[in-house]
Amino acid sequence: MTFDLSAVIRSEVAAMRAYHVEIPAGAPPRIKLDANESPFALEEAMREALAQELAKALSDVELHRYPDPEARELRRLLAQDLGVEPEQILASNGSDEAIQMLLLAAGGPRVGVAAPVPTFVMYEIGARIQGLHFLEHPLSQRFELDVLQFCDLLRAERPRLVFLAWPNNPTGVLYDAAVVEEILRVCNGNGCNALVVVDEAYFHYSGRTFLPRLGEYPNLVVLRTLSKIGLAGIRLGMLVASATVVKEINKVRQPYNVNALSQAAARVVLRHPELAKRQAAAIVRERDRIQARLRDVPGITLYPSRTNFFLIRTAPPGDEVFRGLFERGILVRNLSRASSLANCLRVTIGTPEENDAFLDALAAVLSQGR
Repeated sequence: MTFDLSAVIRSEVAAMRAYHVEIPAGAPPRIKLDANESPFALEEAMREALAQELAKALSDVELHRYPDPEARELRRLLAQDLGVEPEQILASNGSDEAIQMLLLAAGGPRVGVAAPVPTFVMYEIGARIQGLHFLEHPLSQRFELDVLQFCDLLRAERPRLVFLAWPNNPTGVLYDAAVVEEILRVCNGNGCNALVVVDEAYFHYSGRTFLPRLGEYPNLVVLRTLSKIGLAGIRLGMLVASATVVKEINKVRQPYNVNALSQAAARVVLRHPELAKRQAAAIVRERDRIQARLRDVPGITLYPSRTNFFLIRTAPPGDEVFRGLFERGILVRNLSRASSLANCLRVTIGTPEENDAFLDALAAVLSQGR
């Protein structure tokens, strides 16, 4: 007899594909606009000052000891920044881990998890890995959410978790706040009993938040991350909710989930909140400039964005445009394989020079297709 791996791996996992980022074979791209990272390094003077603070903070880390399991000082600083109590915050290894903790805490046989689609893929991947029932509600052709139809789905299926990326990834659309409020109301025992997770990963670029509404809605959970404001490398996310909700979700958190180096680095950066604000403002200016340039370009449809990226749908096949850009040294995110995102490319805002190079390359690729 031989070992049969298929008899070991769960069917839900075997049927899935791993999270994948397409990078064609060939020379590495000169310009990387595919991962929704911040393109800006810190200003030199601030970088030197931070380097000194970081060196001191990191030198104090006892690498032979486990980190603070509760990340108490980090949570205190986060609470100060967010205007909540430390007991309302759960620190996580990126917001991906916060999503996983929510799914673990609420999951179970035949449990439903709902989200409008297309959206951040980790909601679905995390749910399906755990064998949960992922309930997807398709957005309109303009990627808008029909809240009445979505709430009908919630009342009929009664999921335990509802994920709303606000603004949405990969579309960049920010749903009207009244839409989110109606979903919170319906899921607060009015036909459905569910935690509504408002994922504000791109808050710094939208300027909109539901954090002040936590006291109104006991079923509201807000997710944040430092990954989109220049700190993707330290992998720090946070879950913010009532202290009661946080206490329950904390029960499924892995011990020492945020490492000591990330805690130390985040503590230093959080003492300089002006850094994130300045960088976000510069990216928003670039986003608005590039969207204005693209609005009347023939051969593409541009979707309005409130994030640090934008989505375009190309008249030529998206795969061809993606390869044409890559051949010119520019990597964007190719989403064309999903039916609802046919011929769609997601482009992260880069530096002004990178953005201009993208515009020139896109014009060259589109002119070839005409």
